Amino acid sequence: MGFESRHRERDLQLPVQREKLLKNALQDLADDPYVEAIFEGGSLARGDFDRYSDIDLHVIVAPHMKTKYIEEKRSRAEKWGNVLFFEESSPTSPVIVTHYDCFVKVDSWYQAADDYQPSIWLQGLKIYFDKKGVITKRFEKSEKIVYKPTKQEVERWRGKVLAFVHETYRAAMREEFYYAISNLDRVRWLIAYGWYMEMGRHLNSSYGVWSKIEGDRSQLDKGQLADLASWDCGRNQHDIMTTVKKIVPEFYRVNKVLSDELEMDSDEEKCRKIIEMVL
Repeated sequence: MGFESRHRERDLQLPVQREKLLKNALQDLADDPYVEAIFEGGSLARGDFDRYSDIDLHVIVAPHMKTKYIEEKRSRAEKWGNVLFFEESSPTSPVIVTHYDCFVKVDSWYQAADDYQPSIWLQGLKIYFDKKGVITKRFEKSEKIVYKPTKQEVERWRGKVLAFVHETYRAAMREEFYYAISNLDRVRWLIAYGWYMEMGRHLNSSYGVWSKIEGDRSQLDKGQLADLASWDCGRNQHDIMTTVKKIVPEFYRVNKVLSDELEMDSDEEKCRKIIEMVL
Protein backbone atom coordinates (compact mmCIF):
# COMPACT_ATOMS: atom_id res chain seq x y z
CA MET A 1 0.00 0.00 0.00
CA GLY A 2 1.51 3.34 -1.07
CA PHE A 3 1.77 6.55 0.95
CA GLU A 4 -1.12 8.21 -0.86
CA SER A 5 -3.58 5.34 -0.42
CA ARG A 6 -2.59 4.75 3.21
CA HIS A 7 -3.40 8.31 4.22
CA ARG A 8 -5.98 9.24 1.60
CA GLU A 9 -9.01 9.39 3.91
CA ARG A 10 -7.23 11.52 6.51
CA ASP A 11 -5.77 13.87 3.92
CA LEU A 12 -9.14 14.41 2.24
CA GLN A 13 -10.46 15.68 5.59
CA LEU A 14 -7.63 18.17 6.12
CA PRO A 15 -9.51 21.25 4.75
CA VAL A 16 -12.44 20.51 7.06
CA GLN A 17 -10.17 19.99 10.08
CA ARG A 18 -8.23 23.14 9.24
CA GLU A 19 -11.39 25.20 9.07
CA LYS A 20 -12.50 23.80 12.42
CA LEU A 21 -9.18 24.70 14.07
CA LEU A 22 -9.26 28.20 12.61
CA LYS A 23 -12.81 28.73 13.86
CA ASN A 24 -11.85 27.60 17.37
CA ALA A 25 -8.83 29.92 17.40
CA LEU A 26 -10.80 32.94 16.18
CA GLN A 27 -13.57 32.40 18.70
CA ASP A 28 -11.08 32.11 21.52
CA LEU A 29 -9.01 35.16 20.52
CA ALA A 30 -11.90 37.44 19.53
CA ASP A 31 -13.31 37.21 23.06
CA ASP A 32 -10.02 38.30 24.61
CA PRO A 33 -10.06 41.99 25.68
CA TYR A 34 -6.30 42.38 25.13
CA VAL A 35 -6.38 41.10 21.54
CA GLU A 36 -6.53 44.15 19.28
CA ALA A 37 -6.44 42.51 15.86
CA ILE A 38 -6.13 39.16 14.12
CA PHE A 39 -4.98 38.55 10.59
CA GLU A 40 -3.96 35.56 8.53
CA GLY A 41 -0.97 35.27 6.23
CA GLY A 42 0.45 32.61 3.96
CA SER A 43 -1.23 30.70 1.20
CA LEU A 44 -4.66 30.59 2.86
CA ALA A 45 -4.85 34.38 2.85
CA ARG A 46 -3.51 34.69 -0.70
CA GLY A 47 -5.74 31.95 -2.07
CA ASP A 48 -3.00 29.72 -3.48
CA PHE A 49 -3.42 27.02 -0.83
CA ASP A 50 -3.90 23.28 -1.05
CA ARG A 51 -5.11 20.69 1.43
CA TYR A 52 -1.71 20.54 3.13
CA SER A 53 -1.38 24.29 3.72
CA ASP A 54 -0.95 25.38 7.31
CA ILE A 55 -2.58 28.28 9.16
CA ASP A 56 -0.45 31.40 9.65
CA LEU A 57 -2.25 33.31 12.39
CA HIS A 58 -1.01 36.70 13.58
CA VAL A 59 -2.40 38.03 16.84
CA ILE A 60 -1.93 41.71 17.71
CA VAL A 61 -2.09 42.26 21.47
CA ALA A 62 -1.87 45.27 23.77
CA PRO A 63 1.81 46.25 24.01
CA HIS A 64 2.03 45.84 27.78
CA MET A 65 0.63 42.29 27.49
CA LYS A 66 2.92 41.06 24.71
CA THR A 67 5.42 39.29 26.99
CA LYS A 68 2.65 37.47 28.81
CA TYR A 69 1.08 36.21 25.60
CA ILE A 70 4.42 34.96 24.35
CA GLU A 71 5.00 33.13 27.63
CA GLU A 72 1.56 31.49 27.38
CA LYS A 73 1.61 30.69 23.65
CA ARG A 74 1.63 26.91 24.22
CA SER A 75 -1.35 26.89 26.57
CA ARG A 76 -3.19 29.18 24.18
CA ALA A 77 -2.72 26.81 21.26
CA GLU A 78 -3.95 23.90 23.38
CA LYS A 79 -7.39 25.56 23.55
CA TRP A 80 -7.93 25.18 19.80
CA GLY A 81 -7.53 21.43 19.34
CA ASN A 82 -5.69 18.28 20.39
CA VAL A 83 -1.98 19.08 20.25
CA LEU A 84 0.34 16.45 18.84
CA PHE A 85 3.58 18.38 19.48
CA PHE A 86 5.12 21.86 19.42
CA GLU A 87 8.11 23.32 17.64
CA GLU A 88 9.54 26.71 18.47
CA SER A 89 12.82 28.59 18.21
CA SER A 90 12.89 29.67 21.86
CA PRO A 91 10.54 30.39 24.78
CA THR A 92 10.92 34.12 24.14
CA SER A 93 10.13 33.90 20.42
CA PRO A 94 6.81 35.52 19.44
CA VAL A 95 5.92 32.52 17.25
CA ILE A 96 4.89 29.00 18.18
CA VAL A 97 4.33 26.24 15.64
CA THR A 98 1.71 23.76 16.78
CA HIS A 99 1.06 20.38 15.19
CA TYR A 100 -2.39 18.93 15.89
CA ASP A 101 -3.46 15.29 15.88
CA CYS A 102 -5.59 15.90 12.77
CA PHE A 103 -2.31 16.59 10.86
CA VAL A 104 -3.00 20.34 10.58
CA LYS A 105 -0.24 22.79 11.55
CA VAL A 106 -0.77 26.29 12.96
CA ASP A 107 1.94 28.96 13.09
CA SER A 108 0.78 31.62 15.55
CA TRP A 109 2.51 34.95 16.25
CA TYR A 110 1.93 37.28 19.21
CA GLN A 111 3.06 40.83 18.56
CA ALA A 112 2.11 44.46 19.11
CA ALA A 113 0.81 46.72 16.34
CA ASP A 114 4.05 48.71 16.20
CA ASP A 115 5.94 45.53 15.27
CA TYR A 116 4.36 45.83 11.82
CA GLN A 117 5.22 48.60 9.37
CA PRO A 118 4.16 48.91 5.71
CA SER A 119 6.16 46.36 3.74
CA ILE A 120 6.08 44.10 0.70
CA TRP A 121 5.74 41.24 3.20
CA LEU A 122 2.37 42.58 4.35
CA GLN A 123 0.68 42.11 1.00
CA GLY A 124 -2.05 39.57 0.41
CA LEU A 125 -3.10 39.16 4.04
CA LYS A 126 -6.58 38.55 5.41
CA ILE A 127 -7.75 40.64 8.36
CA TYR A 128 -10.37 39.03 10.60
CA PHE A 129 -10.81 42.02 12.85
CA ASP A 130 -8.96 45.18 13.77
CA LYS A 131 -10.42 47.06 16.75
CA LYS A 132 -8.43 50.27 16.27
CA GLY A 133 -7.98 50.12 12.52
CA VAL A 134 -4.22 50.55 12.81
CA ILE A 135 -3.31 47.29 11.11
CA THR A 136 -5.78 47.90 8.28
CA LYS A 137 -4.16 51.25 7.43
CA ARG A 138 -0.69 49.72 7.35
CA PHE A 139 -1.88 46.91 5.12
CA GLU A 140 -3.50 49.36 2.73
CA LYS A 141 -0.17 51.21 2.43
CA SER A 142 1.62 47.89 1.91
CA GLU A 143 -0.63 46.96 -1.02
CA LYS A 144 0.55 50.08 -2.87
CA ILE A 145 4.21 49.06 -2.68
CA VAL A 146 5.52 47.77 -6.02
CA TYR A 147 8.33 45.26 -5.75
CA LYS A 148 11.51 45.85 -7.70
CA PRO A 149 14.88 44.29 -6.89
CA THR A 150 17.50 46.74 -5.63
CA LYS A 151 21.23 46.91 -6.24
CA GLN A 152 21.81 45.87 -2.65
CA GLU A 153 19.52 42.85 -3.04
CA VAL A 154 21.32 41.72 -6.21
CA GLU A 155 24.75 42.21 -4.64
CA ARG A 156 23.68 40.19 -1.61
CA TRP A 157 22.26 37.46 -3.88
CA ARG A 158 25.45 37.33 -5.93
CA GLY A 159 27.64 37.05 -2.83
CA LYS A 160 25.51 34.24 -1.40
CA VAL A 161 25.73 32.22 -4.62
CA LEU A 162 29.53 32.53 -4.66
CA ALA A 163 29.77 31.64 -0.96
CA PHE A 164 27.64 28.52 -1.27
CA VAL A 165 29.50 27.36 -4.39
CA HIS A 166 32.75 27.49 -2.41
CA GLU A 167 31.21 25.86 0.66
CA THR A 168 29.75 23.07 -1.48
CA TYR A 169 33.25 22.33 -2.77
CA ARG A 170 34.81 22.35 0.70
CA ALA A 171 32.20 19.96 2.06
CA ALA A 172 32.46 17.64 -0.95
CA MET A 173 36.26 17.45 -0.66
CA ARG A 174 35.89 16.57 3.02
CA GLU A 175 33.37 13.88 2.01
CA GLU A 176 30.75 15.59 4.16
CA PHE A 177 28.20 14.75 1.53
CA TYR A 178 24.99 15.65 3.35
CA TYR A 179 26.46 19.07 4.14
CA ALA A 180 27.71 19.45 0.58
CA ILE A 181 24.26 18.70 -0.81
CA SER A 182 22.63 21.10 1.65
CA ASN A 183 24.93 23.86 0.39
CA LEU A 184 24.21 22.86 -3.20
CA ASP A 185 20.52 23.12 -2.37
CA ARG A 186 21.06 26.75 -1.37
CA VAL A 187 22.74 27.39 -4.72
CA ARG A 188 19.69 25.94 -6.49
CA TRP A 189 17.32 27.98 -4.33
CA LEU A 190 19.28 31.17 -4.97
CA ILE A 191 19.02 30.64 -8.72
CA ALA A 192 15.24 30.30 -8.32
CA TYR A 193 15.27 33.48 -6.24
CA GLY A 194 17.18 35.15 -9.07
CA TRP A 195 14.50 34.04 -11.52
CA TYR A 196 11.83 35.67 -9.37
CA MET A 197 13.84 38.91 -9.26
CA GLU A 198 14.24 38.69 -13.03
CA MET A 199 10.45 38.45 -13.38
CA GLY A 200 10.00 41.40 -11.01
CA ARG A 201 8.07 39.21 -8.58
CA HIS A 202 8.52 39.15 -4.85
CA LEU A 203 9.36 35.63 -3.66
CA ASN A 204 7.08 35.38 -0.65
CA SER A 205 9.11 32.69 1.07
CA SER A 206 11.67 32.64 3.84
CA TYR A 207 15.34 32.42 2.90
CA GLY A 208 16.17 28.95 1.63
CA VAL A 209 12.59 27.66 1.88
CA TRP A 210 11.27 25.90 -1.23
CA SER A 211 7.57 26.32 -0.45
CA LYS A 212 5.62 27.00 -3.64
CA ILE A 213 8.74 27.39 -5.82
CA GLU A 214 8.05 23.92 -7.21
CA GLY A 215 4.75 22.14 -7.84
CA ASP A 216 1.42 23.34 -9.18
CA ARG A 217 1.62 26.70 -7.37
CA SER A 218 5.01 27.67 -8.79
CA GLN A 219 5.31 30.87 -10.84
CA LEU A 220 8.31 29.50 -12.72
CA ASP A 221 7.95 28.38 -16.32
CA LYS A 222 8.35 24.82 -17.56
CA GLY A 223 11.92 25.38 -18.67
CA GLN A 224 12.98 26.70 -15.28
CA LEU A 225 11.25 23.84 -13.46
CA ALA A 226 12.96 21.40 -15.81
CA ASP A 227 16.33 22.98 -15.00
CA LEU A 228 15.67 22.60 -11.27
CA ALA A 229 14.77 18.95 -11.78
CA SER A 230 17.92 18.33 -13.80
CA TRP A 231 20.16 19.80 -11.09
CA ASP A 232 19.91 16.67 -8.97
CA CYS A 233 22.90 14.60 -7.91
CA GLY A 234 24.22 11.66 -5.95
CA ARG A 235 26.31 11.54 -2.79
CA ASN A 236 29.79 11.76 -4.24
CA GLN A 237 32.31 14.44 -5.17
CA HIS A 238 31.96 14.01 -8.92
CA ASP A 239 28.17 14.25 -9.05
CA ILE A 240 28.01 17.19 -6.64
CA MET A 241 30.60 19.34 -8.41
CA THR A 242 29.32 18.35 -11.86
CA THR A 243 25.90 19.65 -10.81
CA VAL A 244 27.44 22.91 -9.63
CA LYS A 245 29.10 23.21 -13.04
CA LYS A 246 25.70 22.77 -14.73
CA ILE A 247 24.16 25.55 -12.63
CA VAL A 248 26.92 28.12 -13.06
CA PRO A 249 26.01 29.30 -16.62
CA GLU A 250 22.52 30.22 -15.42
CA PHE A 251 24.03 32.20 -12.56
CA TYR A 252 26.13 34.20 -15.03
CA ARG A 253 23.08 34.85 -17.22
CA VAL A 254 20.77 35.95 -14.39
CA ASN A 255 23.51 38.07 -12.83
CA LYS A 256 24.04 39.92 -16.12
CA VAL A 257 20.32 40.44 -16.74
CA LEU A 258 19.72 41.84 -13.25
CA SER A 259 22.87 43.97 -13.34
CA ASP A 260 21.99 45.44 -16.74
CA GLU A 261 18.46 46.19 -15.58
CA LEU A 262 19.75 48.06 -12.53
CA GLU A 263 22.63 49.68 -14.42
CA MET A 264 25.24 48.17 -12.11
CA ASP A 265 28.50 46.33 -12.70
CA SER A 266 27.93 42.58 -13.02
CA ASP A 267 31.52 41.86 -11.87
CA GLU A 268 31.39 38.89 -14.23
CA GLU A 269 35.16 38.55 -14.60
CA LYS A 270 35.58 38.53 -10.82
CA CYS A 271 32.72 36.06 -10.40
CA ARG A 272 34.28 33.71 -12.96
CA LYS A 273 37.65 33.79 -11.18
CA ILE A 274 35.96 33.00 -7.86
CA ILE A 275 33.97 30.09 -9.27
CA GLU A 276 36.82 28.69 -11.35
CA MET A 277 38.78 28.25 -8.11
CA VAL A 278 36.63 25.22 -7.36
CA LEU A 279 35.57 23.96 -10.81
